[in-house]
Amino acid sequence: MPSSTVVPKHMRRSQLLLGVFGGLVGLIGCSEVAAPPAPAPTQTLALQPCRVKGIDTEVKCATLDVFENPTKAVGRKIGINVVVLPATARIKHPDPVFIFAGGPGQAASDLALQALGMLSGLTNKRDVVLIDQRGTGKSNPLNCPSPDPKVFGAATSNERERLSRALYKECLSTLEKRADLTQYSTSVAMGDYNAVRQALGYQQINLWGGSYGTRAALEYLRQYPESVRSVVLDSVAAPNLALPREFARDAGAALSAVVGACDANARCKKAYPQFGAELEALLETLRKAPVRRDVADPKSGLLTALDVSRESVLMAIFSALYSPSTAALLPEAVAQAREGRYGALNALSAGFNDFAEEKMAMGMRLSVSCAEDVDRISEADLNAAEKHGPFGGFFIREFRLACEGWPRSQLSADFGKPVVSPKPVLIYSGGLDPVTPPIWGAEVAKSLSNSLHVVSPNIGHISSGVGCASKITKQFIDKASVAGLDPECLRKQPRPSFYEPMQERTKKTAPETATEGAAK
Repeated sequence: MPSSTVVPKHMRRSQLLLGVFGGLVGLIGCSEVAAPPAPAPTQTLALQPCRVKGIDTEVKCATLDVFENPTKAVGRKIGINVVVLPATARIKHPDPVFIFAGGPGQAASDLALQALGMLSGLTNKRDVVLIDQRGTGKSNPLNCPSPDPKVFGAATSNERERLSRALYKECLSTLEKRADLTQYSTSVAMGDYNAVRQALGYQQINLWGGSYGTRAALEYLRQYPESVRSVVLDSVAAPNLALPREFARDAGAALSAVVGACDANARCKKAYPQFGAELEALLETLRKAPVRRDVADPKSGLLTALDVSRESVLMAIFSALYSPSTAALLPEAVAQAREGRYGALNALSAGFNDFAEEKMAMGMRLSVSCAEDVDRISEADLNAAEKHGPFGGFFIREFRLACEGWPRSQLSADFGKPVVSPKPVLIYSGGLDPVTPPIWGAEVAKSLSNSLHVVSPNIGHISSGVGCASKITKQFIDKASVAGLDPECLRKQPRPSFYEPMQERTKKTAPETATEGAAK
């Protein structure tokens, strides 16, 4: 399917109207008086005024205590952090938007500012609810100590592997003293989300999930279908997708698209005529032997001696591919690296690494990924990944290393199976996404009979904050219907221009006389 296609799948209007009128006729035939509506749930969780980073106005917060092991319903309890961005209108709609954050390991409360942008226009009449999934943010966070970049940067490949093992072992030893790490799976966490919904008195909710958050939102839809009014899935991690099984294929395709786009762009082709070949040569040189270089820290500007390896360059490239804007810097960064200057490549990965260290709860990430992803990746999968250059089996090996000895959750029998639902679902996919490309959005759409899959060719990971997406999201949630949505504006979203270094203009020679100048 071409990346520019829009795939609608919803009930025809005539069928829907027949169903509604058929139901009404049945009710009228049975009784002269319609049955009273079901009473709205009672709010039992008291919200208090609070402040969150990025939001100037006062919001509401609360903590809901739940059992860490909900099956036993005894023993240790953990607090689930809840942040509500209240609707600004006095009279509001009863169905809020619940945000399901990515990662896994990201706290939804850190997305308050982004949520206001992505849901622009909805927040005047709908609450937005941000729940820190258990193990993240302020919900019993499972944070691990971050590696010292100077130590890891100067270490050889074998030394990094030894240091990584020691770091994960230390993290496991620390966290096991205060958490049952088998109780932080996606399935268990969705029980917390539903408990929050009930405690806040919401009968039905709208779901927005991004990246890993799409897996969580789909799991909530699977477990609590009657509580769902509508669903937005952005950059889909399909239930049968075992991350990072397909990273080599999908990130490789995204990188090839950057090279192809540069070759097709006259100015980029002129500035970097051998971009693809230069990239291959750089990786081959580093495959033979890492190089030690003084690289400027992108924040402080101070020089730090680093061993630049093939793997570290691949990680920098992978980081840049998440956004077409940063991917547009790759031709220049690779050109500088071929001259022995690695500052640009280091800067591309620095922001990504800082975000992972500051915003991702690594212990929660491992509790989810080791059981739900890594254990579903076979040796055959690893061998297949090795054939996809240039990333190969790098990601699978790294995840396996991190998961050595990590406790596993017990997965439900239907985990990984398609979620079947007639609920209205809006699906966004970016054609340049290196981790959750459109193939996965198309996969989940197969079992969602009332869905619309919007593919934006020139967008990377997460579409909701780009261009006209917020307008489309608002229309969808307002109506709880994919009928009549027009995503053409997203399909036409342009690709960012490739970076070009600043160059001095050639000075024009001044005319010798005023008369000569006027004549010219």
